[in-house]
This record gives sequence, C-alpha cells and structure tokens, in this order.
Amino acid sequence: MTELPNRDTPKNHFRPALIAALAGISFFLTVFFLLSPEASDKSLNIALSEPLSPALSGSLKSPQAERTSRYDFRLSESDTFYHFMSVLNVPGAEIQEILERARPVYDLKQLKKDSVLRAFTKQDRLERIEYKFGDYETLIAEREEGGSFRAFSSELPHEMKETLISGTIENSLYEDGLKAGADAQAVMELSDIFAWDIDFASDIRKGDTFKIVSQVLYVEGVPVRTGRILGAEMVNGGKKYSAVYFEGKESGSYYDSDGKSLRRTLLKSPLRFRRITSYFSRGRFHPILKKYRPHHGIDYGAPSGTPVESAGSGRVAYAGWKKGYGNFVEIRHNNNYSTAYGHLSRIAKGIRKGSKVDQGDLIGNVGSTGISTGPHLHYEVKLAGRLINPLSIKAVPDRAVSRNDARRFASVKEEIRRKLSGEISIASNPAPVNTASSK
Repeated sequence: MTELPNRDTPKNHFRPALIAALAGISFFLTVFFLLSPEASDKSLNIALSEPLSPALSGSLKSPQAERTSRYDFRLSESDTFYHFMSVLNVPGAEIQEILERARPVYDLKQLKKDSVLRAFTKQDRLERIEYKFGDYETLIAEREEGGSFRAFSSELPHEMKETLISGTIENSLYEDGLKAGADAQAVMELSDIFAWDIDFASDIRKGDTFKIVSQVLYVEGVPVRTGRILGAEMVNGGKKYSAVYFEGKESGSYYDSDGKSLRRTLLKSPLRFRRITSYFSRGRFHPILKKYRPHHGIDYGAPSGTPVESAGSGRVAYAGWKKGYGNFVEIRHNNNYSTAYGHLSRIAKGIRKGSKVDQGDLIGNVGSTGISTGPHLHYEVKLAGRLINPLSIKAVPDRAVSRNDARRFASVKEEIRRKLSGEISIASNPAPVNTASSK
C-alpha cells in the first residue's frame, strides 16, 4: 500500500518559527509605539540615548543597564515633575526630596511648556536631573554617595554688552528691525516707547530711520536676547523723537530730551496693527443703512481676533452687547476722558462693569458684531462727556523728571546722545539674535 504523506509534519515545523516571528514583530511594535509622539499617553514625549532599555514596554527597568541611560522629557502644558519621576519609578520620598533641594534654585513645580527635563539613571536608579530654566542657567540635582540629593545651578559663560542697532525702514519697523539685528521683543519695546507719539501702522514711511542703544545678552559668545533699551531715536516723517531710560527714586521710565515722560494719558491708538477705514465725521454715508449720519469715532480695519488694548488706565463703565455696536466696552479715565470700543468679537475675561484696567491691558478682540460690514474696531473718545475726534488729542505727559534728579538725568541723557551719534564707540548692528539658543 502506498503510504500517504503526513500533512501535520511540515505544519509542526512551521509553527515555532511563526510564533517566534510574531513575537519579534510584537516587541518591535511595542517599542516603536512607546517612542512615538502619538503614543496613548500624549502628555509624555521621551527621547532616550544609548543604550536603549528593552523595558520601555513596562516599568522602564533594564536588568543589563550597567551604563548610564539618559531620558529627555519634552514638556506639554499639563506635564508635571512628579509625573515624569513616577514614569522612572522614583520613590515618592525621593521626588519630594528633589523638589525641596531644588526650590532655592528653581521651583520644579513651574516647568515650562516645550522645555526639556533630562534624567540620568544607572541600574534603573535615578542619579541626576538637568533642567535649563534660563538663557544660561541650568538646574542640576544629583545623587551623592550617601544616597541623598544635592541641587545647584550651573551657568554657561555669559555677559551683557551695550550695542547700537540702527536701520532705515524699507518695508516695516518689525521687518527692518530684525534685519538690523534686534529681536522681536526689542522691536515691540521700541514701538511701546514711542506709542504715544507715533502711529506705527499709519505714520511710518519708507525712509524713516531708527537707532537703539540696547543691552544684548551674549551666551558663549553668541547673542541670544536683547535686553533693556537704554536709549532710542526715531526720525518719522522728518521729525526726530528721542527717548532716554532713566531710573528715578520711584521706578525707571522713558523720557524725552526735555525730561518729560513719554507716557501720555491715552495711547495714540488701541491697536498695534491696522489701517484706518473710516474717519471721524459729522455726516458719513453709512454703507448698511444707506443714509448719511454722524460717525463720531475712528474705524480701524484689522483681522478678526486682533487684540484690542485699553488706551488708558481707568475703570470699565460698560461691558456687554449694545445694539449696533455689538460687543462693546466703555472705559472712564481719571482725567475727564472716556474711551469706547465696538464690534468686538469677544470681550476679554475679567472685563466687566467696575473692573479696573491699566493702559495697554487687553480688553477684547477685533470682530464684526452688531451692524458691521466686516472685521474692524470702532473707537470713540469723549472729553467731559462730549464726543471728540480721537486723532485730535494732544495728551500731556503724565510726569517729568524731578528737580532733585535733573542733574543726574542730564548726565545720562548726554551719554546716550553720544552713543547714538557714535561719539562713544560701542558694538554696532550685531548678528541677528539667536532666539533658538535661549530656549
């Protein structure tokens, strides 16, 4: 009789190989999943240095880890130091000890979003953590021989230098300021300094010039951040504006060459980036109502969501819906002035009747609520209850250098003048600040 082949024989040989292959694929996918930013625990983003611990699938323990392993945790908004330490199986008592030791240097309960917490383990025991919390400062907590932790700050070589940054406006202050070597913060500060005298959206012209004497922080020889502006000069439409930073008895502020504060009762405008689409008028043709009627304010065209700032300090007199104005805020100031803001997409949190606001505080965002043809801010100003043209305001300085400080101010002003003019030599137009290195 012919013997039939045994069908089970090849299957029995194939099964162990198949199981081994599936086990290998399963292990690879497990490791890949835990290293992926799309892992189920989206708040945890870990990068590991060699050697790669095979225990990522569980408690992060590695029976072969004789060398030091490094774990980089990139922080999300909801991450906490305790969470990361728990992932590394650090006992609660040690976590509390590290927090207490580190507090005089930096409070690890205040971890910043997108920063990196670095941890080092040896034989699956935490040995050291590093956290860069400043431009050049790093918190280090490391285990001592006795087992307890010590914490200290490590600083990279750094120095603050004075620098002269100057340029000519071809496109915008922001763009040309960055080209000249300033960072975004310095450009915004410059616009804040002259915000009461220059409208940086409508007054700036091609050919206007600027000069800044600023502190610049260098870390390991690389400029990373522009510090305080010590003095500035702008020529806008042929008119020169000057600013000197001076610290009196109360606090530091910016003054013009006559010692008068550059701060005014009201900002020149409540928006930074916009254009005027409709002026103050006694008889403007309304595009929706199709008739002539007074327009007792200024309309600023701006994208929906653009921040709207309070033009001056005071108290909110009204915040809510007001007929054709839509979302509307009115603020009474301490000098018979009041300002109003209409068509807001939303009113900022905390802005309600009776609440106190400071000049420059966010009160809402540009929108198109009420009777409106598109996103814009309707801005009104009243003086002693009477509507006036916002562009006609000639606000006075809120203070001046005191007589006791006059001589010292004159000395500071002269030094700044000589630096701006080049009579005193300082570094000029540095390479653009390396903002990435300061993170």
